[in-house]
Amino acid sequence: MKVKNWMTPDPVTVTPDTPLMDAQKIMSDKGIRRLPVVDKSGRVVGIVTQRNIIEASPSEATTLSVYELNYLLSKLTVDKVMSKDPVVVSPDDLVMEVIQIGQERGIGAFPVVEDGKLVGIATETEIIKAMIQILGTRPGRSVITLENVDLEGNLGAVSRIASIIEKRGVPVAAIFSLPHRSGPGSRVYIRVRTEQPANLLGDLVNAGFKIGE
Repeated sequence: MKVKNWMTPDPVTVTPDTPLMDAQKIMSDKGIRRLPVVDKSGRVVGIVTQRNIIEASPSEATTLSVYELNYLLSKLTVDKVMSKDPVVVSPDDLVMEVIQIGQERGIGAFPVVEDGKLVGIATETEIIKAMIQILGTRPGRSVITLENVDLEGNLGAVSRIASIIEKRGVPVAAIFSLPHRSGPGSRVYIRVRTEQPANLLGDLVNAGFKIGE
């Protein structure tokens, strides 16, 4: 399963000299959270996210007037706040390899580059969809999602999860995880061989795990 089958092709981009307020408006209008930044030759030089913009905005505790705030923001350009030289992937890279890179580096979006040019972007949303496809929601199976699982601090977490499920006599077909972007820990996906996971969900909650949507 390759990245090109799951990426968003021809993503909206900005240039390093794009005013930050313009980038913010593009994200708002398009309903997206990040923009690849390309130079005049089309080479990817950075990525700007909603978080970058929030961190660059003045604090509510500032004594500046609204006029002064707007003036300062109008002078900020994307190159001042973007994450430079982001990790890029190829359209022919395997999704599982990209997932592994995301886990190791805590990355939620990858510009997809071919022959030095941006051809797409693979975000956490596409990666999760691909992973669910890998897990396979086929007849007789279900996928359980756990939020904020501390895999680094609790080396036995995966074994504990599998043990809780298997105590119900339900086989675990597969377990995958991704770093959580909006909270601590990781998001864990478990494919189980049952169409009725309600008891399993209750067992996991009683064991202290948080069920995802």
